[in-house]
Amino acid sequence: MIMYSYTNKRKLSKKKVFLSLTCLFVAGVAYFTYDYMNKQKPAAPVFKEELPVLALPDSAKKIGLPFTVQATTALDFFDGKQGDIESMTLFEGVYRGNQGMDYTFGEEAFEVVSCYDGKVSEVKDDPIFGQSVSVAYDDVVFTYQSLSEVLVKNGDEIKSGEVIGKAGKNIYNKELGNHLHIVVTKGGQIRDPESVYGKTIEELK
Repeated sequence: MIMYSYTNKRKLSKKKVFLSLTCLFVAGVAYFTYDYMNKQKPAAPVFKEELPVLALPDSAKKIGLPFTVQATTALDFFDGKQGDIESMTLFEGVYRGNQGMDYTFGEEAFEVVSCYDGKVSEVKDDPIFGQSVSVAYDDVVFTYQSLSEVLVKNGDEIKSGEVIGKAGKNIYNKELGNHLHIVVTKGGQIRDPESVYGKTIEELK
């Protein structure tokens, strides 16, 4: 009976050792598996900051139109040719050549926008030509006349496409109704507005 009891105890001890080793083995496998799986997880995505949109340098900017609607030409620029009555205005009995361009959009007092970046150099109300705004960039000046409303003031920094006022009426070209009269000069010399649209300032020689 004593030998039987001792033998059983030895068998039980071996079973405990075996079970302990098995548990340790399983635990070890589980640990290393968990550790391996964690290491294989994809790294969290790194979100890069969006690059700022760089503004075009002045040398690459194009001179735009002074409106965003489908305006039509009401009076062309007078190029100095004799007999060019279509580019002249009869005022107080005298024909005068048009020193700019006139645009209409039906009877609507459409918004007038700046053709280019610049600084408002003058805002005035002329009894003949109506309200006007001049925007200067270096020696190039865009003057917008016959405005019914002015939304800027002298000294304002203006961006291309910014609304500066609304087209209106004046005494000089009253038969045109609501219209915009624009004059462009470079170095004091008058330019045909149609010849500068779509060009850079550097291209104006």
